[in-house]
Order: sequence, then C-alpha cells, then structure tokens
Amino acid sequence: MKKISRSFSSILFLIGALLGLTLTALSVWGDLEAAAYGFQRVGGEQLSALNCPILMTANETSAFSVKLTNSTQGKLYPSIKTVISSYLALPASSLTSVELAPGETKRVEWKVSPENIEFKRFILVYAGVYASYPIPNRENTCGIFIVNLPFLNGAIITWTLVTLSLLGISLGLYGLTQTQGPALSGGDVTRFKLLFYLVIIGLISSFMAWWILGIIVVVVSLLLGVVVTFSFAVKKL
Repeated sequence: MKKISRSFSSILFLIGALLGLTLTALSVWGDLEAAAYGFQRVGGEQLSALNCPILMTANETSAFSVKLTNSTQGKLYPSIKTVISSYLALPASSLTSVELAPGETKRVEWKVSPENIEFKRFILVYAGVYASYPIPNRENTCGIFIVNLPFLNGAIITWTLVTLSLLGISLGLYGLTQTQGPALSGGDVTRFKLLFYLVIIGLISSFMAWWILGIIVVVVSLLLGVVVTFSFAVKKL
C-alpha cells in the first residue's frame, strides 16, 4: 500500500512540477524573444513597472500596462513610448503623455490583440518612459506567449496552470514525506523539496518578469528532475 502511495505521490508531484516549469519556460521564451526583437530603445534604467500577460490565446484581446509614481514634491509630465509587434506591417508605435501630481500613482494601459501576433507565437512589447527630472529614462520589454486554445483566455489558462502546479507539488510532497521508507531515502526527499522550491521561485519569476532567474530555475530543475528520475529507475532495477 505504501509503495502505491509513494508512486502516486511521486507522479502527482512531478506532474505539478512539470506544469509549473512549463509556465515558467513559456514566460521566459516570450521575454527572451522581446529582448532580442530589435526594438529601438531610448536607453536608461530598467522599467520594473511594465506588466504584461504571460499567456494569451490567438483570438483574444488583452492589455499590458505601465505604472508610474511621482515621488517628488512637484508635478511631473512623463511621456511613455510604446512599440507593439504586428504581423500586418511595421510594429505599432505610440507616445502617451501623463500628468502626475505629487505622490500620485497612475496605471496606463494599452490593448493588444491578434493583429499584434508575431512569428505566430508571440506578442512583443517595448515601453520606454522618457526622463522627467529628477526621474531618469526607463525602459523594458516583455513577451506574451500565444496558446492555441480558442475557447479559453490567457488568464484562465495561466491561473489553471498555477493552481494545478501548486496543488500537485504540495500534495505530492506531503504524500512523499508521510510515506518515507526504504524505497525513499532522506536524500530523495531533499531533492523533491529542492524541486518544490525551484517551481515556486519559477512561478514568481514568471509573474515578476525576471526572465534571467527563470532560465536558471528551468535549467537547474531539469537537471534535478533527471537525477530524481534516474535515482528511482536504479532503485527499481
């Protein structure tokens, strides 16, 4: 009975880990494509307030946003340059001016739709905020991965993957720790725990658009997954 329980817990955990790492990998892929797309940049510091969906479907309209905060004692009038990929012609460019009172925060949104899909898989976005003294130029890019599931939308798919991933790794790890025995050593449990934390970090990096951290998580997790799989295969022989 314990053997069956261990096997079920292992499968549940690995499915959850695979779903979480898949979402992380798709997020990283989109952001890498955007970074390498060749947008004309204004230069400056990284714009951390750029927020894009991770996933969209091929017939969906969604939006990305930039959040601006005036931390000074006077009014600011920053301008935001946005460039969005397009399969019809050149990337769509726009310039938006914003007025910010002292201490005020505003979120500005732009729509993205199927006409912005590039390479059949991505919507690629650039946003640059021109300097408004004493705040310097800031810029960033992001990529949205297109999923061919016409009856859903990107937000539903994203949160379904997150929910199933967290349930799988949590319940699977709980089952493994409760059934530890000769077939599951302390070292095996440690590797599962490490993979658990890597999946969590990967999901966080997806929503925060930390694509360099996401790459590290995916590579380390794949290597760890190979080690865990090999360990179980050897024990069954």
